[in-house]
Amino acid sequence: MQYEQKITSAIIMALFVFVVTIAHNQATCRPLTASMYTVDEGSIEGYAGIDVIQTKSAYTKECLNMSTGILPGIDIRFSASFLQGSIHELSNNTMGDCSIGIWHSFGLIFNTISSGMLIEVGLPTAPDAYYNETTFPTESGFTTFALSFVAAYNNNSITMIFSGCYTLMPQSGESVFEGLSFNVSRSSTWSSLFGLNPFKKGSMIYYKKLSNDIVSFSSTAVYDMYPVMPYMSFCFGDRINNSPVYGEHGLPVLYKGYNDTLFLVTSWGIRYFFSEKTYIGAGLLYNVLRDYDYSLQYAIGIEASSVW
Repeated sequence: MQYEQKITSAIIMALFVFVVTIAHNQATCRPLTASMYTVDEGSIEGYAGIDVIQTKSAYTKECLNMSTGILPGIDIRFSASFLQGSIHELSNNTMGDCSIGIWHSFGLIFNTISSGMLIEVGLPTAPDAYYNETTFPTESGFTTFALSFVAAYNNNSITMIFSGCYTLMPQSGESVFEGLSFNVSRSSTWSSLFGLNPFKKGSMIYYKKLSNDIVSFSSTAVYDMYPVMPYMSFCFGDRINNSPVYGEHGLPVLYKGYNDTLFLVTSWGIRYFFSEKTYIGAGLLYNVLRDYDYSLQYAIGIEASSVW
């Protein structure tokens, strides 16, 4: 009985311990579904990973993530990344995409399916892709807002995770939160429902501003071979209007480096658990649909994570 509990706990860690990936706006060779692991109050998860990313050129991306429980069933997640333009020599690091997110677990549905919701804000820390489309195409460099719903089902030795994500993408030179207002003394605040009226021009989610937004779906399968946990993951999606968005130099701005419109990526990896709360891993991400020479081709990386 104790062994079975350890296996179950290890599966949860392998799937959900927080880099799965907690930063949904980053392109790294990890499972492509959002993390479902909920950190207990008073506990902290730490993660470090490095990836070699191949586009038209090659560069490395270092990721540092942390999450901590703030309320029962709720944790807050932070992610930062650093880019190095040459993999052959040391150079000055460039800040990559960073994010802050809040995860809320809904618990079990019908005593069978685990589920939850992730709200994530991508921060404008990387070079802006609207003004530099090709140097670091995996980075956005502008504010994004993403809402993800995640569910997982376990069947004997295989666990399946499914996720759907809607990402608000800003127009060039604008903030994704432009039009959001809490000034109750202004009539426009009420008419726009604080910026959440899709039919009010100038509101944050005015329907004509949503054409750049991304809808994506992903799934991950993990096989229980504790302490070894292999996984396979897929993600596909498209822009709402299925049309490219162009940057300053007339080139399409890619979503995570995948593609400008319809994209399909897959990742494979394996994790080895030293304990139920500490593991190391390695993975490969491959971009199936590539329409441009500066699109992401593949990424290879290693990772380590622990909870304390």
